[in-house]
Amino acid sequence: MDLGIKGKRVLVTASSKGIGFATARRFLEEGAIVTISSHNAESLNAAYEKLKDIGQVYKIIADLNEPTEVSELVKGSYEKMGGLDVTVYVTGSPKPGNVLELSDADWRAGFNLLLLSAVIVVRESAKLMKSGGRIILSTSMTLKQPIDNLDLSNVIRLSLAGLIKSASRELGSRGILINGVMPGWTLTERVNQLAKDRAKREGKTEEQVISEIVREVPLRRIGLPEEVANVILFLSSSLSTYVTGALIPVDGGIIRGTL
Repeated sequence: MDLGIKGKRVLVTASSKGIGFATARRFLEEGAIVTISSHNAESLNAAYEKLKDIGQVYKIIADLNEPTEVSELVKGSYEKMGGLDVTVYVTGSPKPGNVLELSDADWRAGFNLLLLSAVIVVRESAKLMKSGGRIILSTSMTLKQPIDNLDLSNVIRLSLAGLIKSASRELGSRGILINGVMPGWTLTERVNQLAKDRAKREGKTEEQVISEIVREVPLRRIGLPEEVANVILFLSSSLSTYVTGALIPVDGGIIRGTL
């Protein structure tokens, strides 16, 4: 099936690993031109080597914690690809911890990483999208269902729902669609990190923690990065021309809320 993605110019942030990498690869497989980014040069180069034989791909080093670098990332991607049709915002994960443990510096860092960077990506991408475009934010199931000891994510990511809804109304008349996905437990390095942290706090093994997580998921397994990437691809495709302002869970059914 032709998804209308071939030839599209796509920026995927934080894309050297995990969901970002899987997303970049799926776009390349569909014939898009892609710019990938990471704050880590070694990881970025390794990802580039894996992707360069699939399709036309560029790389830019950028730290999403640094506002000026975020702006330069969007601008640099536009210049390298000769335009920008789709921006996929993926970010690293914040420090674990609860409200009693996290310092003011932790909260400021979490704000920069999880919210300010997203605002800048949306704003700067929209400025460069001349005749329509798509912006997709990869967030977290914590928007709907908090996770213990992930207070930075639980609190700050909620603001992305407001950003998506506000921007969808403001950009709709220009043909720019903006949506979000809410991944649940997904097989990335982050899951291993959280399992290790939870195991230490609760006096369990990492294997026990992973088993407990899996039991909470109705599909009885942890998701794959590619499964999140496929939903992002749908939101970027010709099949989703009347979807904007939406937040779609990709969580195996773990979110219990009905709204």
